[in-house]
Amino acid sequence: MTALAARHTAGEDRQDLLANCIFFINAGHQTTTTLLTLGTHLLCTHPEALAALQEDPGRWPAAVEEMLRLITPITFTGATPRTDAGIDGVACPAGQPRLLFLAAANRDPSTFPDPDRFDISRDPNPHLSFAAGAHFCLGAPLARLHAEVALSTLFARLPGLAAVTPPGITASVPIRRIDHFAITWQRN
Repeated sequence: MTALAARHTAGEDRQDLLANCIFFINAGHQTTTTLLTLGTHLLCTHPEALAALQEDPGRWPAAVEEMLRLITPITFTGATPRTDAGIDGVACPAGQPRLLFLAAANRDPSTFPDPDRFDISRDPNPHLSFAAGAHFCLGAPLARLHAEVALSTLFARLPGLAAVTPPGITASVPIRRIDHFAITWQRN
């Protein structure tokens, strides 16, 4: 964003700069909020996983990857093949737009044994939560870091953190949106 802004000259109409600023803020904010909220819920409802992370903080990166797989903050994206292709016997002609359902791919039992289970030891974990190829999310490293730091800090600073109710998800297409999530913890 700094490089784009530096190229701006006085009086120049830069709608592209404004659009990119809005895109980066919305794409990074909403998806990270979803990851943190639903990640908190996963750990509240899987105390054995939380205990393993608190015992061995080196397991946080793998746990975040598993959260990303199960949560999949952006559920689908669009793609247009450049050349004729086929997927599992289905023709995908060049130039014809397609929807790629990332959330479904992340639960594919041929890739992920027991795909509905939260397993912080899952290896390999080739999820598609950040898409792939030329459309791989630019913010992926930052999102991963946010989740590792925020979630480990949250559970360290709020002992006994527990979900009061499941998170209220108000939308799932294409970005999961959380309306509310009530928690409690041990107050000193």
